[in-house]
This record gives sequence, C-alpha cells and structure tokens, in this order.
Amino acid sequence: MKKLILIRHAKSSWDHNVSDLNRPLSNRGFDDANLMSGILNNFSIDIDAVFSSNSKRTFETAKIFLNNLVNYKNLKIVQSSNLYDFYGDKLDLFIKNLNNELNTVMIFSHNNSCNNLLFKYGGVINKHVPTSGILIFEFDVSLWSDVITGNCNYFFPKNFK
Repeated sequence: MKKLILIRHAKSSWDHNVSDLNRPLSNRGFDDANLMSGILNNFSIDIDAVFSSNSKRTFETAKIFLNNLVNYKNLKIVQSSNLYDFYGDKLDLFIKNLNNELNTVMIFSHNNSCNNLLFKYGGVINKHVPTSGILIFEFDVSLWSDVITGNCNYFFPKNFK
C-alpha cells in the first residue's frame, strides 16, 4: 500500500514585483497553511518523506506544514524543480520514480498539477483544488511505478472556516 499526500501551495501574494518562482505567501496563505496543517495533524499518518516544488510560495507552505505537524520534526523537505509543474506530467513521473522503500509521501505542488492528478489518480471530475487543499490518495500497490488509480479523500480550507 502506497499513500500520497498531495498539497497545493497556500495563497500567494501579488504585492511584490518578483518572478513567479520567487512569489511569497500572502497573509491569507499563512493563515490557511496553519489551519490545514492542523487538520492534517488529526490524521495519524506516518510520513516517510516530504518533497516540495522549488517555488518560494510552495516551499514556505511546506515549512509551515512541517513545523506544525507534531510527529515529524525530524523530516527534511527535499525541493525539486520537477515539482514546479503546472500540468501534472512531471509530477506524475516524479511520483512513479519514488523510492519504493517510502510508503507515505507528502508532496507540495501547484494548481493544475493537483487538479489533473485528482482526476487521473482519483477519478474525481469537476473539482477544483484550492490553495492549501489537501489530497490524500491510497494506492493498492507495492511499487510507486504501478500507481494508476486509487482512493482519494480531499480536504479544503473553506470546509474548516
């Protein structure tokens, strides 16, 4: 059994004249990331590894989650430019190439990659993953390369405000 926790980065700020890669979180982004990391704390999930897009807003989101998750202070966030993906193809390839010794992985990524994998892996249509949205997939496989479809539960900030 493999478990994927896929999280869309929190709301970014457009108040700065910076490139997309360097755009930081907004105040709402910080608030929602803190809220949703608290929700994730309620699930007793053993996380083996954490990966994040190399964008500033995504890495900031990952740091907030990791700082708030009570049992995972010793995990390090591994950044990858392959997760700076707005379609999902690079993210899908990244997942399928994960080390098979990892059973539960948390990945922080972007808008359309989350939406597209929600459909591809979970078969969920007409659902938009908002900023700070959490998708938890369970796959009945022993190898990440065998991931095709699985069960998905999703948790969005508006449901907890």
